[in-house]
Amino acid sequence: EAEQRQRNQSAAEYARQQWAGAHRAEANHPYLVSKGIKPHTLRQSGDVLLVPLIHDGKLVNLQRIYPDGSKRFLRGGMVKGCYSLIGRIIEGQPVYVCEGWATGATIFGESGHAVACAMNCGNLLDVGKHLQRTRPLAVLIIAGDNDRQTEGNPGRTAAIKAAAALGCGLVLPPLPDDAPLNLSDFNDLRQWRAAQ
Repeated sequence: EAEQRQRNQSAAEYARQQWAGAHRAEANHPYLVSKGIKPHTLRQSGDVLLVPLIHDGKLVNLQRIYPDGSKRFLRGGMVKGCYSLIGRIIEGQPVYVCEGWATGATIFGESGHAVACAMNCGNLLDVGKHLQRTRPLAVLIIAGDNDRQTEGNPGRTAAIKAAAALGCGLVLPPLPDDAPLNLSDFNDLRQWRAAQ
């Protein structure tokens, strides 16, 4: 446990150094263009996008997104209970909790409401608990993925379980019957509709 804390601490320090040395993300970054989203608060180091993960208001980790769309967290960095926030959480207003950052940017662009990107389906519940504890007056809504091609549909299953455990709202992408099976999240759906 002490070793894990030390790894978390080292990764957090490195994340803060990387973040401080990076510049505002460029809107023409290949990943952002492919997803049809704005950079919002992202930063960029070389050709790598930096997605900030916060815990208790502090930057503790980064997700690095490469031009080809591959993603990596900092080694030893915290992920559980951490999230990347897009927008501002306002009392009495919805705050969506979703998986990926592109999905979150899409939901924010469509709704104008704050989005906490949990990075994976296994983290939806932890992020939701953290927000309920720290922002009890915000209206929490889990925005799940619908992984129709993956056995057990982990995105949908985790979202339903998290919403039930938290007693909060739940939305899933309204995928039409004729939508390709590889569409699973709100960004996929928006991009597919835009191409029609």
